[in-house]
Amino acid sequence: MRLTSATTLTLATLVVLFGMAANSLLARAALMNHLVGPALFTAIRLASGALVLILLSAMRGLRLRHPSLTAVFLLVYAAAFSYTYVVLGAAMGALLLFFAVQATMLAVGMQRGERVTGLQMVGAAVALTGLYVLVGMRLHRPPLGDVAGMLAAGCAWGLYSMWNGRGTPALAQTTANFVYAAIAAVALLAWSRAAGHGQSATWEGIGWAMLSGSVTSSLIYLLWYAIVPRLATAVAATVQLAVPLLVAAGAWLWLAEPLTWHLVIATILLLSGIAITTIKAQPARPLAGR
Repeated sequence: MRLTSATTLTLATLVVLFGMAANSLLARAALMNHLVGPALFTAIRLASGALVLILLSAMRGLRLRHPSLTAVFLLVYAAAFSYTYVVLGAAMGALLLFFAVQATMLAVGMQRGERVTGLQMVGAAVALTGLYVLVGMRLHRPPLGDVAGMLAAGCAWGLYSMWNGRGTPALAQTTANFVYAAIAAVALLAWSRAAGHGQSATWEGIGWAMLSGSVTSSLIYLLWYAIVPRLATAVAATVQLAVPLLVAAGAWLWLAEPLTWHLVIATILLLSGIAITTIKAQPARPLAGR
């Protein structure tokens, strides 16, 4: 998958952002109403995504690659994401998730030698301020365990985004990630059932999990895998901060979460922060282990 045109890259990034937001909304819709258990949601999500990617790989004549660390990152992200969205609201969960994503990606980029300018750091700070106004100022403090869980999910997603294999076809690597993560998720589900944790489900919950896996996870992550190498780390980290804004709007429209004046202020700060961060962004350097 080649993304050479600036316009194409911009459009692809927008598709990814909306897809990521849809994942949060689908998960929250299924888990908040206990339409499906978190372990079962994770297993169905990853397995359905793996199936779609296997079919695409077969059409391209690609063989399944050996497992890598990125599959572990994907599993940790997906499992922590599901378990914490049982309790956390969509907007709060998105805030914690993408705060951890940005912090992780910037930290890895700096550790690998990528230059992050002062202006980019200012932009990131402004965007984070917008997220705080959007969510942090109006929601009650969530349980510490769920906060830690969503932060772990964000760290895992940030590492997954940074560790995509350089020179490896995005489809081949993403297919391998989903296949091996799905196998581990099924094992997690079996352990959960054996431990006596209920994982009941309705057809609606199963449907949301399948949609999340087959469309807004597998296909969106495949596209994201192709985009990330063409973005500076600070830009890749910060543009994702638009996702909580999309989630908050979607949660208001679909899940009846409150929409207040915080959203207007947060929109201005968030978009301003992203714009500042993209000014004179430097191309991302190859990461060791890619």
